[in-house]
Amino acid sequence: MKRVSSVLTDYVIHKGMVEEKDREMYKYGFTVALEFSLFAVFCIFMALYLDMPVEGIIFFIIFSPLRSYAGGLHLESFQACFALSCLTYSAVLTIIKYIQIPALLSFTILITLELLVYALYPVEHINREVDEEENRYFKKKFIKFLCFDTIVGVICLALKKEKILVEIVIIFSVIVITMTIEQYLNTHGRTGSKKEKS
Repeated sequence: MKRVSSVLTDYVIHKGMVEEKDREMYKYGFTVALEFSLFAVFCIFMALYLDMPVEGIIFFIIFSPLRSYAGGLHLESFQACFALSCLTYSAVLTIIKYIQIPALLSFTILITLELLVYALYPVEHINREVDEEENRYFKKKFIKFLCFDTIVGVICLALKKEKILVEIVIIFSVIVITMTIEQYLNTHGRTGSKKEKS
């Protein structure tokens, strides 16, 4: 992936679209775009294969904002991150395809998990420090998305949309688990971290 990003960066610099001084920024941008595109293609095929396109979309609506603002597990390589992301996405869709939980029980679990996520916040990667102003901004967004998810949960409960509620519960379970693991790694150190080097 890094090799492809380097080739693309060389190309846009050679064509005069960007300056040499911006090489690293564009290289990083291409890397992120390629990684996300590869993951998106996998998710589309998986959702279609399981005949669950709606559930696949709901996954991103709930998971992506939470993952962005609440934090979670950060792996050191693209390969590991990609594999875990694909496994998580596939597991969530597969579980909700076969599991059934009463709507009221799912909603109760959801509220409990939301409180856990709020208690665990913030979870920052040790190599990506966030200043006070950034943290205030992230927390406002984080709380808004928690409120949004609660409202979605209430609507699903009222309409007896058990499958969607189960999916949201599983997504929140994944968030809680990854936030807990990342906090543990931050506390006990990880290979190549700033904490270990200082």
